[in-house]
Amino acid sequence: MSNNAQSVPYDGYPADGASATRPEWAGDHFGPGPSQGNYQAGGYNLNASALGMSRIEVLSFAARSQSGNYYALPFYPAASNINETRAIPPSYVTVKWYTAANGVEVANNTSLIAEVTLMTARGLG
Repeated sequence: MSNNAQSVPYDGYPADGASATRPEWAGDHFGPGPSQGNYQAGGYNLNASALGMSRIEVLSFAARSQSGNYYALPFYPAASNINETRAIPPSYVTVKWYTAANGVEVANNTSLIAEVTLMTARGLG
C-alpha cells in the first residue's frame, strides 16, 4: 500500500539536536476577559513576538484548563505548499477555546479570564 502524503520540513530539520537551538516558551496562558474584550467565536491570534520569537514551529496546550471546564487549541495558518522544499513556520497561531463537556466552541462574549491552561511553544529567534 502506498502513502501519497508528503512532509515538508522546516529549515534546520532533520538534524540531531535541532530543537536545542530553538527558543522555547513554557508557562500559563489565560483566556480573555472583560479588559481584553471577552472571547469571540473564531478565536484570537497569538503572535510569536508575544512569546519572544519570530516564528512558531510548535505550540500546544494542556488537555484541559485548570478548572476542567474548557480547553484551548492552536490553529496554524497555511504557510507552505506541497511544491516547496522547506516549510515556513507561521508568525502567529489562532487560539480557540472549547467547552470540555460537549466540545463546542465557547460562545461570544464569554469571559475566560479565570481560565488558565499550561502552554508550551518552540520557534525561531
